[in-house]
Order: sequence, then C-alpha cells, then structure tokens
Amino acid sequence: MISFAHPIWPTRSLLLAIAAVAAARAADASSVEKILADKRTSVVTAVAAPADSKPLTPAESIKLFQISPDLEITSLLAEPVVEQPVFLNFDERGRMWVVQYRQYPEPAGLRAVSHDDFWRAVYDKTPPPPPHHFRGRDKITIHESSRHDGVYDRHKTFVDGLSIVTAVERGRGGVWVLNPPYLLFYPDANNDDIPDGDPVVHLAGFGLEDTHSVTNSLRWGPDGWLYAAQGSTVSAHISRPGIDREPISHSQGQHIWRYHPETKRFEIFSEGGGNAFGVEIDAKGRIFSGHNGANTRGFQYQQGAYLQKGFDKHGPLSNPYAFGYFPPMKHHAVARFTHNFILYEGAALPARYTGKLLGAEPLQGRIVESEIAPDQSSYKTVDLGHVVTSDDRWFRPVDIKAGPDGGVYVCDWYDREVNHLYNQDNRIDRTNGRIYRLNARGAAPAAAFDLSRSSTSELIAFLQHPNKWHRQAALRIFGDRKDRAAIPLLTKLIEESTGQTALEALWALHLSGGLTEYAALKTLAHADPFVRLWTVRLLADENQVSPALATAITQLARRESNLEVRNQLACSAR
Repeated sequence: MISFAHPIWPTRSLLLAIAAVAAARAADASSVEKILADKRTSVVTAVAAPADSKPLTPAESIKLFQISPDLEITSLLAEPVVEQPVFLNFDERGRMWVVQYRQYPEPAGLRAVSHDDFWRAVYDKTPPPPPHHFRGRDKITIHESSRHDGVYDRHKTFVDGLSIVTAVERGRGGVWVLNPPYLLFYPDANNDDIPDGDPVVHLAGFGLEDTHSVTNSLRWGPDGWLYAAQGSTVSAHISRPGIDREPISHSQGQHIWRYHPETKRFEIFSEGGGNAFGVEIDAKGRIFSGHNGANTRGFQYQQGAYLQKGFDKHGPLSNPYAFGYFPPMKHHAVARFTHNFILYEGAALPARYTGKLLGAEPLQGRIVESEIAPDQSSYKTVDLGHVVTSDDRWFRPVDIKAGPDGGVYVCDWYDREVNHLYNQDNRIDRTNGRIYRLNARGAAPAAAFDLSRSSTSELIAFLQHPNKWHRQAALRIFGDRKDRAAIPLLTKLIEESTGQTALEALWALHLSGGLTEYAALKTLAHADPFVRLWTVRLLADENQVSPALATAITQLARRESNLEVRNQLACSAR
C-alpha cells in the first residue's frame, strides 16, 4: 500500500536483520538501532532525505518544485488542517473529502504478539467496530471553497477518533468508510455531514497484519458496485454481520474486490498484482492499480483474472487449477514505484495529457507521466517524463486524483522517510501533510454546482460531459435515485448514440433498473463494442440469463471480432 513500501530487498540478510530487530527490541534498544544502521543504510539512503534535514514550511517547499512549463501547481491545504493525508476524493458538490491516516502504523488498542520475516504482525485481539472501537488518531475531513475561487477556506470533520482508516466514498444515502477490518456505512439521509446514527458494518474480516498493505481505495464502479484494493501482505476472511455465520471468502495477498450494497454480494473481482494501493477506473470501465516493484507501472485487472504476484511472500493463487496468470503491464527499466495513478480523462489540462497515465512516485518524490497503449489482452506503458519533481526531499506524493474542475490533486504525506521498516520504529512525523492541485496555466476555478439537485434530464446531459469525473459522479446519482422515469430517455439515447455517450447511457440505464431482456437483446447488437461488452458483463453479473439472452450471447460469441469483447465473453462464461 501507499508510500510505505518496504525498502528494496537486496539480500536475504536484510530479512534476517528484520527478524533480529524484532527479537532485540524488548532487550536492547541500542542494539536495534545498530542493526538498522548497519543493514539498511545502503538501500534506504537513495530514497530518504538526509538525516539532518528538517521539514520546510509549505511556502518554502513549493518554491523547490519543478513543474512542466504548461502546468502550474497550487498549495491548497497543509498542516495543521491536514496531517498525513492518504486519500482524497470529491462529492457531488465538488467538496474535497480527505482521509488523515494519523494512526499509522500501529492500530489503536492492539498489541503485536509476533512478526514474521516480512513484518506481518499477529495482534492480541480483533478491534471492535465503532462506536465501541479503540479510539485512534485517524479522521475524515471535508474541505470546500466557500467563494468558489479555488481557495479551500471552509473545513469540517465528518468523523474523528478512528483507527487505520484508508478510504471514504459517498452514496446510497450516506458515507462508506474503509476502516479495516470493516467496511462501514454512516447513514446521512439529510446530507448535513453529521452521521444519523452509529455506522452499519457491511463487511468484516479485512486483515491488519501489515498496515501499509491493508484494504484501501474505495470507489464506485459504473455498474453500481463498490470497488477497492487489498495489499500484498495481509489476509482477509470476509463475513457480512447479521447474514453469515462463517466467512464467505478467504484470501491471502493482493487483489481487487467489490461489494454490491443493495444485494449484499461480495466478490474478489481479480486476484494478484503488486502491493495494490489505488483503484483507477477508466472511461471504458477498465480497472487498474499500481505496483510497488521496479520496471512496471502496475497491472490491469480483468474480471475473474489471475495476475502475477510474489508467490513465495504472498501465497499461491487461490485456484490451484489456474492455467497461468497475467504479468504486469510491460514497461522499460524504471525506479520503483508507482503505486497509485490516474488515467487523465478530464478537460482542463492541456490536450497532450488526455489519456496519459499520471502516477505518484513517493520514494523519488515526483509525479510521472506515461504513455499507455494496448498490448494484446493487456496494456504497456512508456514513461514520457515527470510533470512534478522537487528538491524538497520530504515531498512524498501518495494519492492522486482528477477533480471536478479537471485539475489533478495530490496528497503529500510529507516526511523524511517513506519505508515501512523505518515507520515501524515510529520515525513518522505525524504533524505534517500537504495537498496540491495541478492545473493548466491560468485555469479558472470551477463554478459552484450540486449534481444532487440536478433533474433527470440534466443528469443525462452530464453523461456527455468532457470531464470523466462528472460522468462518473452522475452515474453514482443514477444509482442512488433509481429513477424509472429516466429509462425511456436513456433507452433512446443508447439507440441514437455511439461511442462514449452510448456506453454511459447503458450504465445509467442499468443503474436505473432498465436493462431488461428486451433492452439487452438490442444492446448486445449495438454498433459500439463496449456497449456489447458491458451488456454481457452486466447480464452475467446476475448469475443467470433467460434462454433468449443465452442464445443471443452465444451468437455474439460466434461472430464477435473485437478482442476486448471476446475477453469479456470468456470472463463472463464462468
């Protein structure tokens, strides 16, 4: 997860040193420090700020940034308003929600009784969910520009005192919070930013063995499911409180999972990958996450697919009969790592950035720009340069998001060290944190808006917005409303459109409850391949289809020439 990757492991001796540190801690703190100094210097100094360096003020730090000449960077938030920001996103009013991960690395109220060679902990107990939890330092805050001039001058706390919180997402009448071992839902029917009551536990059992790998990056998919990542060095034994007597899913290591709030279905969507932190969903609904290893920018996750992972460290694939696994996206030699990235599909940056991968590189303190292109059944990437670098060695970008204004927003952990081993020695400076915005030079701030007040016809118009953020936000509201009055309008739009507009309308039709057998028989024959692809996927997600639809899908499989549609047919056949 995030920037707290383990240092590059050059030899087995370093792993043995870690185990020795764990054993020595109780006996001799000075010996611990000597082991750390002797064994880690060669691999950490390349990514750490000098030992005698001091944090700079936000005003001092931003002067040391080097930015692509067609962009400008603005400091939006800093300590003490935000500390240890690890995740951000925006609600339907354009307000910024931030997770402040101040409890990391040790969960509140727990005691580690052992560690393995990879620093995975066994704790003495399972923390109870809120409101009976062990109170921690984490909090979720909301920030907005009251004058809509791009200056965030209004701040409030949605919830405080949590422990190991990694993500927040609005929708379905409240706020969803990833607080391992739980997925929580805070009801807020009147949208006053005050929970209507105690949170509802929808899922339990996410592992806490390694708090730089816990489940993270919650977000809505265009199909109405909540998607998230799980990192490499944790397990999960998932149950739905009040429904399951025993866990319904067991996993070891990294994957993408999803949960459907209305049907209460939980699934591992795709298994394997790097130490997955970050979930990016592009305009066609493809899913990506980064990687904490060298020579790659990450993985593309297809439904039901198995991906490469560190099998010795993270465990085997769950299916012993898998025929193999997909490798990472091809890439040239590159320093590790880009754990979290976006595929820019906005409208505010210069046109050359459209479709480019923009990724956070916390170890090197920079934002990378990469070309991404199809490669057989996956993708490949080639670095083009770095849109942000800094001479401030404390700059540690850990999250990156595109905003409703089309700008790119970056969470800066801001610390001298960003490797998990040092962090376990409590060398974190929890008093720091910054959030920046990248924009085209001279870009105007976004005007005030509130998509939740949009009429159905206005929401449909947003499906054609040039900024992907608006389209995805509109889809979430279609899923919240389930307005059947939208169905004939969306049906007509699909019939009359091609390309992205037809695909967005298909998703909205499904979210509104209008993807009937009659509609699906038409969309299976649509001219746009992604409408055909997603019709197959949405139908198969129901785990049953009518005889007429089964026949239509079989006929599609016989004639389909588009590679991605053929891939989805194979994924959905299971």
